[in-house]
Amino acid sequence: MNAMTRLSVTAVSAAATLALAIGATTLATPANADPVSLEPAMSASATPAPTTGPTTPAPTPTVSTPGTPTPTTTSPAPKPPKKAKKKGKAKISNYKRLTKRAKKVALKVRSGWASIKSIGGWRAGSRYSGDHPAGRAIDVMIPSWKKNKNLGYSIAKYFAKHAKKYKIHYVIYRQKIWTTQNPRWRSMADRGGATANHFDHVHISVKR
Repeated sequence: MNAMTRLSVTAVSAAATLALAIGATTLATPANADPVSLEPAMSASATPAPTTGPTTPAPTPTVSTPGTPTPTTTSPAPKPPKKAKKKGKAKISNYKRLTKRAKKVALKVRSGWASIKSIGGWRAGSRYSGDHPAGRAIDVMIPSWKKNKNLGYSIAKYFAKHAKKYKIHYVIYRQKIWTTQNPRWRSMADRGGATANHFDHVHISVKR
């Protein structure tokens, strides 16, 4: 074998040896292997290190509630002064059944003599005349009549004096009578009692 031939055989052998070495290296490293990471992988179960240093607590939300007003102490309002009680007016019995003239006399008594509390008006029967059943007479009752005779006289004499204005027929008080036909006071017969003799009331009759 000449020198050229030996060189060719040597070259082929070297090439084959190199090819085998490369193949062995390729088989040792899988084609799908991940490249080597320069940083170590962190395990999924690893817990991060706690942060050191002061921490600011989360702000607590402020809940707005309606405020309760502070009670104020006030003095009670002064009570208004009591009104003076009005004097009661005389009650007129069966007023609606009186004639117009008799009503006028009764109202005058009630307005002119506040101490009078009761005035008799119409009534169904009368022993001595028909003036009460006709609605033409009133009886002015005198309170505490035994000591208030002057009150009765003031009423009796007033209507005798103003007989024309009020169309008076006659007036009787304390067993005395005054009439328009005989305008003077004169005594009457005893009828048997204080009421029958008109000591406790003034009787006033008006004309028709």
